[in-house]
Amino acid sequence: MSIVDHHAIDLSPRISEAGVADYIALLKPRVMSLVVFTALVGLVIAPGHFHPVLAITSILCIAVGGGAAGALNMWYEHDIDALMSRTANRPIPRGRILPGEALAFGLTLA
Repeated sequence: MSIVDHHAIDLSPRISEAGVADYIALLKPRVMSLVVFTALVGLVIAPGHFHPVLAITSILCIAVGGGAAGALNMWYEHDIDALMSRTANRPIPRGRILPGEALAFGLTLA
């Protein structure tokens, strides 16, 4: 008789298989590019003069905020994404990124 319980739940932490491309996919780069483009157009047509460093910092912060929103959206809808063929290949439904990691990534960016 063995003292090892083969039916026990494995409580060891799982290391995700995520790569850089998976985290970039969490940011929803196509949506983020639309947000950045809109902000850039707004800066260009706004009256007055903006310091270049301030303008670049603003665009960067808008991009990071848009990426955070994309990551949090993917975390929130990961159960629904797994059911739809269009979104089933995203990093969370495929198991490459754990839902908790996506939440932490999105909150950190936010």
